[in-house]
Amino acid sequence: MKNIYLAFAVLFSIPFFSTAQQFPCTTHEHTNAILEQSPEKRALLEQLNREAIEYTALHYGERAGGLKVIPTVVHVIHNNGSENLSKNEILNAIDIVNEELRGQNNTNSVVSAFSGLIADTQFELRMAKIDQNGNCTDGITRTVSSQTLNADEDVKDLVNWNDGSRKYLQVWLVNNLSSGAGGYTYLPGSTGAHNNGIIIRAAQFQGSLAHEFGHWLNLSHTWGPTNDPETASNCNFDDNVSDTPNTIGTSGTCNLAQESCGSLDNVQNHMDYSSCARMFTTGQAARMESASNSSTGERSSYYTGSNRQATGTNDGFSNSCVPTVAFYVGTALGCEGFSIDFEDTSFGADEDASWVWSWSFPGGTPSSSNEQNPTVTYNTAGTYNVSLTITNNAGTASETTQNAVTVTELGGGLTGPVVEGIEESNFPNNSGNNSDWSIESPGGLTWQRSATAFTSGAASVRINLRSITTGNINSLISPPIDMSNVSSEDAQLTFMLAHSNRTSTTHTERLRVYASRNCGETWTLRYNNSGDNINTAGNSISGTFVPTTNQWRQESVSLATMAGEEHVLVKFEVTSDNQSYLYIDDININPNASGTGVAEAGVISTLRVYPNPINGNSQLEVSVKEAVKADIILTNVMGQTLSISQEALTTGVNRVSLADESASLSAGIYLIQVRSELGTKTIRFIKD
Repeated sequence: MKNIYLAFAVLFSIPFFSTAQQFPCTTHEHTNAILEQSPEKRALLEQLNREAIEYTALHYGERAGGLKVIPTVVHVIHNNGSENLSKNEILNAIDIVNEELRGQNNTNSVVSAFSGLIADTQFELRMAKIDQNGNCTDGITRTVSSQTLNADEDVKDLVNWNDGSRKYLQVWLVNNLSSGAGGYTYLPGSTGAHNNGIIIRAAQFQGSLAHEFGHWLNLSHTWGPTNDPETASNCNFDDNVSDTPNTIGTSGTCNLAQESCGSLDNVQNHMDYSSCARMFTTGQAARMESASNSSTGERSSYYTGSNRQATGTNDGFSNSCVPTVAFYVGTALGCEGFSIDFEDTSFGADEDASWVWSWSFPGGTPSSSNEQNPTVTYNTAGTYNVSLTITNNAGTASETTQNAVTVTELGGGLTGPVVEGIEESNFPNNSGNNSDWSIESPGGLTWQRSATAFTSGAASVRINLRSITTGNINSLISPPIDMSNVSSEDAQLTFMLAHSNRTSTTHTERLRVYASRNCGETWTLRYNNSGDNINTAGNSISGTFVPTTNQWRQESVSLATMAGEEHVLVKFEVTSDNQSYLYIDDININPNASGTGVAEAGVISTLRVYPNPINGNSQLEVSVKEAVKADIILTNVMGQTLSISQEALTTGVNRVSLADESASLSAGIYLIQVRSELGTKTIRFIKD
């Protein structure tokens, strides 16, 4: 079963920094870049630091000011990938960060030397209920953009609630940051309202947020204002907090006995890079309090009563919003009989008992549903829309995705050897049955036929990686290929490749080749190459790359795992890194096959199980060109014969009931072979 919405499972107990995924914070780098250009901003930050020192000296340990609620909005910038965190994942992360800010998250594990310094900072992040235009909201926005794959300040222009005001702590969740960071923000007073906020990789949202919020309220790393932990010279720096000992810092470890600058390190501090962050100190809490009180750093407006009223974060506030209806379908490809788990990802409103979901699935079983997250089976080939309507106390909203689901007839395709020389002028739309190639692209430039360069014939297919957003994925997919009578030795792919680097800097463009036996529902990686390994031209070429004869290279790919399958797709997938053109020509699938597939298939033109997975109404459908007697052989995936029967097949379509098999077989994958003196075909089916 295919789970179309891939909800990203964030492990909410992980720290900011771990040995498994080392993506650090670059707050100081981003802030320093501004301060180097602006003496005025530097003066403001120096003033804020003086205020913090004075405030801490007078009020250290005084936490009687009461809870300060910070109105928060989370902007999810996604490309329909794992970065599109669910609402529950976001809210769970916010809850845990609030526990960390109050000194209540696993602090019983803090070593005794620092357990008496654990602070309740008395800050709380609370999701906004009123947006910047006065509209109802749940404090979450979702924006589809490939910028999430290589994000920086650019994502703040996609959606921003602080233009001309300082009302919300804005958090932008992205897939990846171009700097290689896990997250960053700006220290108080160093940037304007538009850029004021936090950017975090979604994969470490909860782990990074408390750390970045500390920076947002003027905390430094425990070793000082750099992004260089575990450096001996860090003992000469200080974070301007009296109760955090000087340290060189840690990097993904948790040595609770570490003494790096002559005293025990507070490695469990949220402002370190340890793998066991648990606490803010009393001195850090005082410094955060000072920053929040000061107009110098422009943080004092967020928690005021008037701003909490304006953002719907005041105690007891409630509203009922019409949701923004959303559900992620993505590339929903599969053979007849495949199933999809749909998941409602609607946002902008808090779910309550009044919500009613109304799904419409033309071509699906069921064709409609009132479940929030239904499972639908598609038994008939075609392309289908999907619609969702949600009604609650506030009103009704709907969304329809056109051509959301593509179902392919489960039968054979082109028989090998299959040669694609990109010679037809309308490529990828070739003439002939089942010969069209297809393209998957996030938009803009993608694969295109080119008569500029080729190894034979008059054209190749190319993609201009220089003009495609870094990180974007573009795919070129073959028509279905019948490999049911191809041996594992003959099941292979060759193609000609040409590519040049545009610059000599490090680059990560990638070419992958996948194969699918189930109409694209799932893919098996068969070839994976990147960077210099796909450079066939030698030196970098800064201009337009047009390969010469000796700048082509033949690549070979094993398709042995697809041998015996009657419906195979091959996919070329390229990930951009702003380099030059990449060309492919002379695609040859099963180049050493004898081409006997047609003869062995004989008079059997179509073979399918419908519906699949089977139930009491399922049938085996066999289409033959002339009457013939055939053995129907049922086997398991181990090749063991379970039953044999003989059928007299008449010209045209024949149907054989599979009701007995549905009743007797246990869950698993099975094969049916139709074998006659004029040909043989084999097909798989599933029993749930």
